[in-house]
Parts: sequence; structure tokens; C-alpha cells
Amino acid sequence: MNRQQSAIFQKVALAAHAHGERAGDRVSLLRLSAGERLLGAVAVLALLWAAVYWALS
Repeated sequence: MNRQQSAIFQKVALAAHAHGERAGDRVSLLRLSAGERLLGAVAVLALLWAAVYWALS
């Protein structure tokens, strides 16, 4: 059996879509460019190497 969604749900969903509302202002890795992702990976690796160097010294 297929049950139709309520008219209220459809109006709210359409209004949210029309206004361009997003689920928060979180950073999404999928929205970053390839260069930005590469820069982030390099930064994480640099922090890890710095932590290893500090721990061994």
C-alpha cells in the first residue's frame, strides 16, 4: 500500500528548498576543491610528523 504524504509536509519541504536552507554551516569535504583537500591533508600530515618528532626528541 502506498500512502501519500501529508500536505503540510510537502509545503514545509518545498518552502525550505525554495529558500535554499542548509543543514548548518559545517565544512563539507565534498564541497572543497581538490587543492583545498590536498592542502588539508598536507597540514594534517605535518602535524602528525611534528608530534612524532616531538615525542622522539
